[in-house]
Amino acid sequence: MSRGGSYSLSPDVPDELLKTYLGSDVIAVDTELHGLRLVRDQVCLVQISDRNRNACLVRPTPGHAPKNLKTLLESPKTIKLFHYALTDVCFLRQSLGVRVWPYQCTKVMSKIARTYTGAHGLKDVVAELVGVEMDKHPQQTNWSQAELSQRQLEYAANDVLHLIPAYDTLTKMLRERGTLPTGSTAVQLNEMAQAFLPTLVELILNGYGDRDDGWDTSLFAH
Repeated sequence: MSRGGSYSLSPDVPDELLKTYLGSDVIAVDTELHGLRLVRDQVCLVQISDRNRNACLVRPTPGHAPKNLKTLLESPKTIKLFHYALTDVCFLRQSLGVRVWPYQCTKVMSKIARTYTGAHGLKDVVAELVGVEMDKHPQQTNWSQAELSQRQLEYAANDVLHLIPAYDTLTKMLRERGTLPTGSTAVQLNEMAQAFLPTLVELILNGYGDRDDGWDTSLFAH
């Protein structure tokens, strides 16, 4: 937990910080995983931050959701932001039994707002919209090892520290995009796409992902 400088791991979100998070309109969330196969792989780390850069790195016991973390992620009053929510939300449900709600995906927002580019990874979005160059080198690492270096912890924290500023800019960009030729606005399309994410999560969790190692479904294909 830190507001800058060095970081440390917590077994759960501290009580006082939970109150702060629950009083926020939005929080940023990310996970670090053993791998990307549901059932086989587990959540190793959950990172959280708010608008004031109050960052918390929670290391859950495998298969067990810490009480405060579960309360926060299931609270109906606070929006949880993810970049590529599908993976994080599926793993939090499969690995820890947490039903995240409500949530928004900034990658979906980026793809609707930033149609002038194909670069929608977090590093690219943050570089353009926040002006911060993120170090993604420690991404491929063993997050389940007993000791994590300060560089690894800083990497994990950075994945959430810059997400809310990016979200705010993407929200503005969607509004500025205005009405499309069909009469729908970019804001409306984003709302519909975000509302569909829980359905996609259920399809993936129930085995209807038959492409991209189970992360994509041909259910709606011709």
